Amino acid sequence: MIFVGLLFLFHASMSLQYHVPIASQHRDSVLSVRDGDGELHPNRIATVDDQSTDIHLGQHDAVSKARLGERCGPGKRKCESYLCCSPAGYCGMTAAHCMSPDCQLGYGTCDADKVPEGKSTKRIQRPHIGGVPYGEVIVTCKVPYTFAMTYDDGPNEFTRDLLDILDKYQAKATFFITGINSGKGQIDDFTRPWGSLIQRMHYSGHQIASHTWSHQDLTASRKLRKQQILKNEAALRNIIGGFPTYMRPPYSKCDEDCLRDMDQLGYHVISFNIDTADYINDDPDKIQLSKDIVDKALTSPSLDGRPYLAIGHDIHAQTVYNLTEHILQRVNDAGYRAVTVGECLEDPRDNWYRWDYRSA
Repeated sequence: MIFVGLLFLFHASMSLQYHVPIASQHRDSVLSVRDGDGELHPNRIATVDDQSTDIHLGQHDAVSKARLGERCGPGKRKCESYLCCSPAGYCGMTAAHCMSPDCQLGYGTCDADKVPEGKSTKRIQRPHIGGVPYGEVIVTCKVPYTFAMTYDDGPNEFTRDLLDILDKYQAKATFFITGINSGKGQIDDFTRPWGSLIQRMHYSGHQIASHTWSHQDLTASRKLRKQQILKNEAALRNIIGGFPTYMRPPYSKCDEDCLRDMDQLGYHVISFNIDTADYINDDPDKIQLSKDIVDKALTSPSLDGRPYLAIGHDIHAQTVYNLTEHILQRVNDAGYRAVTVGECLEDPRDNWYRWDYRSA
């Protein structure tokens, strides 16, 4: 009996050591507080009510939530606030559970719930200037013999080398930047390399554009659309002092309601007329298929200076280390210029950004 009692005490002490601190360490949600007018305030923590995070609540208690390893998502319960709801519908804390765009928003905490530091950009004026239409899908360039190469989803681990390649060819490109997707952390967290890379893009003459905060489907709701745009604006403002007037919707999805909101927010909505399909050919044995797509376009018998707007992704190794240089060589051979989207649309650089001159 003494032996059994000792085993019980040992088990209890180990449970307290490894289980209880999870609740105490993670009781504060990463969500930021809203004030009376709905303004998002970074660096303020939304404290979760003690009752909802008490790990000793019964599993079938009416106020309990899904805990570590339990099911979550539509038709099920929400995770405790310190847990994330994975794409497969389980509560957990790993990067696979928490990273956007696949973490299930609204059913726990996702990295997409984080808010950049500083004032919200929502009160900055957004006049429509220049000749490029706002709130309409643009699929091609205007200037003959221009090739606008665009890169979505970065920056990421290969982006620095991509910038070196573009410098080598004295080529300019447009980067449709996401703020926090794929587990890379916030772009305006300067303990990571992304902010300095974005500054390098900007000062090298490349164009910075928005691909939203965490790569969510913008057709889901108006609230989500505005959050995705405004958060990415604030993060880019923290890096270059302003935010873009050009954006590309994730998954190329932007319905009439979405386009109406992009118009109100002062955005040119950019699509493409060449899909390099690099995202499905990111393999040394497949990337030739993407090269063939570009070669066919630039050797068409009816080419006659037709301008091109192409899409790629700087998060893929083959895109950076194989496809990009091939494209730049073919562009030069065809007598084209590798330019930004703004330049291929004859939009002056001054129109590409809105600057935040407000004091902190």
